[in-house]
Amino acid sequence: METSNNLNTNLIKDELGAWENMYIQLRNKIEIEHNNKQISFGQANNIAMNSDNEKERVEVFELLTNALHKEKEIFATVLNQIGRIRNTKSNELEDRRILTQSLHANGITETVLLQMWNATEENLDKLVSALNVYKKGRASITWHELMTVKENNEVIIPFSVAVQNIYDALKNIDEELAEFARNAIENGWVDAEPRDNKPPGGFCAPFFSEKESRISMRYDGSIDSVRVLAHELGHAWHFYNMSFEQSTSFLDDYLPMSTAESASIFFETVLLNYLIQTTDSLDMKKSLLSWKIRNCFNYVMAIRASFEFEKNFYEKCKEGPLSADEIEKLSIVAQETVYGNALSEYQPFVWMKYVQFYIADVPFYNYPYTFGYLASFSLLEIANESKSTFHLKYKKFLRETGKAPVEELMKKHFEIDITSYAFWDKAFRQISKDVDEYLRLM
Repeated sequence: METSNNLNTNLIKDELGAWENMYIQLRNKIEIEHNNKQISFGQANNIAMNSDNEKERVEVFELLTNALHKEKEIFATVLNQIGRIRNTKSNELEDRRILTQSLHANGITETVLLQMWNATEENLDKLVSALNVYKKGRASITWHELMTVKENNEVIIPFSVAVQNIYDALKNIDEELAEFARNAIENGWVDAEPRDNKPPGGFCAPFFSEKESRISMRYDGSIDSVRVLAHELGHAWHFYNMSFEQSTSFLDDYLPMSTAESASIFFETVLLNYLIQTTDSLDMKKSLLSWKIRNCFNYVMAIRASFEFEKNFYEKCKEGPLSADEIEKLSIVAQETVYGNALSEYQPFVWMKYVQFYIADVPFYNYPYTFGYLASFSLLEIANESKSTFHLKYKKFLRETGKAPVEELMKKHFEIDITSYAFWDKAFRQISKDVDEYLRLM
């Protein structure tokens, strides 16, 4: 017989799931008119961020922003309900802050999170100086302009070339990694067709009993879609190693996102560093470094803004529902802070665009990306310094996902103390080197 607490927990989980489904339905209904036809949210977002035509990018970005503005109140209602339910769960059932629940599920302490954000804050000036380079003589730059910078020598990368690049990059770490990636492609695990109904980004679903995964993504030949492919293959490699455990009962509740994103971003970091190191073209190296730096803005600044927004939103909505304008103000203020007030305009309606704020089982679906991004620098350094021993340690680390806190696993397998400020600051030293190299090539 279920206890009252278990019953309440299940009801809350069901209600959160219902609001998540509501969000997805609402977002799927958003359309704009472009070139005399209606296009979906996903199509519009793709054009606004990736079109080669600057005029088209700006026009579609503005149309999408206007469409979101018209629907902001209903989305605010959904987000307020999710905030209310999560606060109820926190206060009445578990008596733990929402963030504390998230940290526990991710196998890290608040000390780790604070040290990560402290290192980020201490290195903000360096990031802002890199951001200012993209102004290119202009007095100011908007978020949209920054994230849609097009280099003069960008090329379309055929899917087969992307696969070979990933193979070669991973082989530089260990041949088993490279063969795994190649087999995943050859065995049809990856659906990369850029169909209109596919959302942005990628997704990897594990099938543990078969020791396989399935990946869905929109491959368009850009360096970012090559990155997404490597990222999702990193998830697949993680799941493959986990499948050798006798029990995956720890997955019944939650997969630690901190480990999951460390695995996926490690693959993309390996790929990008390999491409930068092996290209013979200075222009291509400059283009890749530029892309890598702007990717850092996303993983470190944009993700931190999402974290700060979500944390502040849960606190504010304890007092009652927030209006759409109040929610938007929280989002913009968070962005102003983490970007060091370096932009003239910030991303509008972040809280409407990204499903991560609405996923029923995962509050704070943001900081694990920064964790994985910064941790990947140290993992790659260890891999390069100790190639003969790293691969086996890395497999054991992934295999033990959820068996112990991530802090313990990192110390056990790599002798890394992620509670120290120095660990996180070290990643920014590499980021600084990338910025300096890019400035040298300018």
